[in-house]
Amino acid sequence: MKIRISVSELSRAMNILISVAPKKTTMPILSNVSLVATKKSQLILTATDLDVGIRLNKECEVLEEGSSSVSAKSLHDIVKMLPGPTVSIEALDNHHVSIKSGRTSARLLALPQSDFPKLDFDSDQKMSFADIEADVFVSMIQKTIYSTSLDDERYNITGVYFEPQVDDENALIMVSTDGHRLSKIKEKFVTGNFGKFSPLTFPKKGLSELIKLWDGVPDKKEKFFKMGLSQRHAVFSFDNSSLFMRLIDKEFPAYSQVIPKLTDKIMRTSRQDFLLGLRRVSALALEKGQIVQMSSTAGELTLSCQNPEAGEVTDDIAVEYNGPDIKIGLNPKYVIDALSSINDNNILIKFTDALSPILITGIKEDNHQCVIMPMRI
Repeated sequence: MKIRISVSELSRAMNILISVAPKKTTMPILSNVSLVATKKSQLILTATDLDVGIRLNKECEVLEEGSSSVSAKSLHDIVKMLPGPTVSIEALDNHHVSIKSGRTSARLLALPQSDFPKLDFDSDQKMSFADIEADVFVSMIQKTIYSTSLDDERYNITGVYFEPQVDDENALIMVSTDGHRLSKIKEKFVTGNFGKFSPLTFPKKGLSELIKLWDGVPDKKEKFFKMGLSQRHAVFSFDNSSLFMRLIDKEFPAYSQVIPKLTDKIMRTSRQDFLLGLRRVSALALEKGQIVQMSSTAGELTLSCQNPEAGEVTDDIAVEYNGPDIKIGLNPKYVIDALSSINDNNILIKFTDALSPILITGIKEDNHQCVIMPMRI
């Protein structure tokens, strides 16, 4: 293998791949990036941890076809320091890869590309594909990914649930929960046909990489990406990039039971005022699980936090509310995360009593529901 490629393009590719290749693994080859030079003047770069994989196709000058694999971290660290504008990469006979750019040269230890694991996704013949609106799909992920569980013992809720709608093949629901909070959004797509797909759960890491990949597309000329799904795998392709992920094979809980159906107390307030007020009072909530108290009186909402070791802080927010006075304990991080995921300028806060789930929605964006379990004061 011998190629010449733009340093900026190679650096951009390595910035993407470095987050997929695991730094610590019992399989050293997984810490590598696979490099394959083809006769089509392309360099195919692949990194995977066996659960998530990314494959990038970059244009280059192929002087000699071939392949190799080198440490993703080493290649990433070297390429970002090269003078440019181009770099030559050559596989040597002694299990090394030569890198030259300007007056800078390096040699990296290499492993045969044939030892690099073949992605299971490539051999999955049961995939169904659809072209879907990328911005809408990515926005749905962003509004739900924050409330996935970090607890590996609750593996079934460590991702985002994907639920096509039986009564409308263009509609889609995404849901996530960690057992203390929940986020649900429903969108209708112009072109997406989800009728051929079954409900499934995407892993958080795979979705995080998808967001980064799409955000990194420079001009967004492509408005759609191709999504392929089977019972085990998902693949997303766009802009000469392909992202693969292994789906979570555990049943997602019956989430609809958590969302309040009837709430007799409703507050209306500015999302930004509520968000800033929470950030101010949570400055003292340094400990995990520290409670912020939400109290309502005479059309005003008071947020307060007491920390025996630091002091106390309060903040008043104007609200529209005609219900009885109430005091509710909240985890401020959960509410801040929910408010940050809502685009509407004004929100509704719906609840029944101090111990019942709280439902937060935008006034115009009622297709996005955020549920938070209160804390005992």
